[in-house]
Amino acid sequence: MLTTTFLFLAVLVTLVMIHEFGHYVAAKITGMRVEEFAFGFPPRLFSKKIGETEYSINMLPIGGYVKITGESFDEAEREKNKNDKKAFQNKNRLAQFFVLSAGIIMNLVLAFAIFTFTNVGEKYIRADDINYSSYVKNPKIIVTSVSPNSPSKTAGITSGDEVLEFRAGNDVADLKSVASVIDLVRRNNEADIKIIFKKENGEVVTSTVRAVFGVTPDRKSIGMGVMYAEKVNLSFLDSVKKAFSDTGYYTVETVKSYYNLFSKLFTGNNVLSSLSGPVGIAKAVGNASQSGLDDFLSFVALLSINLAVFNALPLPALDGGRILFVIYESLTRKKISMNFQYYANLIGFLFLIGLMITVTFFDIFK
Repeated sequence: MLTTTFLFLAVLVTLVMIHEFGHYVAAKITGMRVEEFAFGFPPRLFSKKIGETEYSINMLPIGGYVKITGESFDEAEREKNKNDKKAFQNKNRLAQFFVLSAGIIMNLVLAFAIFTFTNVGEKYIRADDINYSSYVKNPKIIVTSVSPNSPSKTAGITSGDEVLEFRAGNDVADLKSVASVIDLVRRNNEADIKIIFKKENGEVVTSTVRAVFGVTPDRKSIGMGVMYAEKVNLSFLDSVKKAFSDTGYYTVETVKSYYNLFSKLFTGNNVLSSLSGPVGIAKAVGNASQSGLDDFLSFVALLSINLAVFNALPLPALDGGRILFVIYESLTRKKISMNFQYYANLIGFLFLIGLMITVTFFDIFK
């Protein structure tokens, strides 16, 4: 539990600080004054001013922030900075757009860097990966993950094992299809499933499991993830190309998931049970850490992409909401009152806090 909490905080801080670092670098590039670049939230433990910027380390290690001159919605402060050439408010719209979007960009860059690292060397490539299908000559059903305390774990199955046979009586799975394996488990809820699998050292093992692992009576599992793939050796250049592909693919999939989420929300469907807050994410981080370094880092990359897409949503209190205001002002040549922006962001912030509390309650309940 302590290790999981530590890992979760480390991942959270890394993702948030990378995001804030993006804002910081963009502000410096565009000639804005960064008053403070802080790790964590007050009370302050230590700070040192270098040039115009004060670098702070605070007591609450749950993120960080960047304070840029002229970015506040406070009318008095903006009046004070109206002639300051280094203030956010006095920079052109393109510079403002760049600074506001830089955090999102940095989270995508982090995901790309992680995928590049995890793709180098011998890796499993899915047969349906359209960008790398030419590498895959002889794909097999490969175990990609095994859940702790699951029937598969008890049976001695580990990530990287090759499935040679998968059957429940006369019901035999087609080992050229992941869907066939999944469907066999669904058809044989709590029945004996015979698995013959080959370890990476060549040892062939036969075991019997039952789909009794799960949380719903009609959707039990054996706690094993699989893919139809082959292990290939990727060079650094190949891994860079695949990292671009992976980052783009998972970003699009994340956007689709948010679209589906909001579609269900506006049609009156209950979506809270499908969301995860800090507790759910912490549990997922703990599970990912037990699957090896590559799987853990890949999960962090997916979280980074999720954070990027979430922040890009055109909602007040998020970067996307601020970007929307900048785009509107650019197109209409009309300024949005600071009073309106202040209250819009306040309402958005309160909504997000309320949503986080609600989702956390559901996490604990689950």
